[in-house]
Amino acid sequence: MKSIIKKILKEYLNRFELRGEERYKSCSMSDLTRMEIIDSFFREVSENPNHNVGEPDYDMLLDNWDGYDDQVYIQNKLNDGEIIFYEGWVDSCWEAVYGKPQYKGMSEEEIIKDIITNRFPRIGEEFNMEIVDYGYFDDGGYIMYVVFKKN
Repeated sequence: MKSIIKKILKEYLNRFELRGEERYKSCSMSDLTRMEIIDSFFREVSENPNHNVGEPDYDMLLDNWDGYDDQVYIQNKLNDGEIIFYEGWVDSCWEAVYGKPQYKGMSEEEIIKDIITNRFPRIGEEFNMEIVDYGYFDDGGYIMYVVFKKN
């Protein structure tokens, strides 16, 4: 009975509460946040299959006051087996990332590419998805995108 209760409780714990477990030890807090955001997106889509089918508003990705939560928009292209994860990079993002020793001396473009290529595959793995395309562009601030496709 105790193991059943533990199993049920574990299903309701978020990844922050599970970060000590082996499968999450290598994940940064920002990656765990991204996973939680993707989970939330899938819950929304399960209730409304047309949730976020349109393109994001780039200004909202770069507005940390009135923009999208966490400067993230996930475009629903699930009819094609894909989602596109967009993330705007605001000053607080740069302050956080430049505070990490592994990013010292890197340009903003190098950091974005490094995060996408080295950390996003693990995020995709969490949802049985793989990266099929990615990039970034400057629209008054950097916006990155990662296209995930269901395996």
